[in-house]
Amino acid sequence: MRASMTWIRYVLGYCLLFAPSPAISDACSDLQAAIAKATTLKHEMQREAAPLVSSAQMPVRHPGVCKTAEDLRTHLVMLAAQMRTSQCLNDEQYKNLAGTLDVSMKEANSNVGLFCN
Repeated sequence: MRASMTWIRYVLGYCLLFAPSPAISDACSDLQAAIAKATTLKHEMQREAAPLVSSAQMPVRHPGVCKTAEDLRTHLVMLAAQMRTSQCLNDEQYKNLAGTLDVSMKEANSNVGLFCN
């Protein structure tokens, strides 16, 4: 009986050792939520800017596009900082996300330059 209890303790300890901790799990959920929010903000910015960019006369300033572009930039900076400290991404996921953030930041900066002056 005593040997089986010892064995059960080792198995449970092993399982607990490799179970994701709530802190890491919460951080990963927060990161996924931040990625989803960045995607939503980018689509919102593109939706606001699309009719203006394709028109013959682009306005010098557009508050809607300006605000969404600035919101996206602010969120991307926060997401990049969160991503650097995250243990949720493997190297390939990190590299892909970093590339996506770079493209999104360039687009947001371009829209800020076009519509926030």
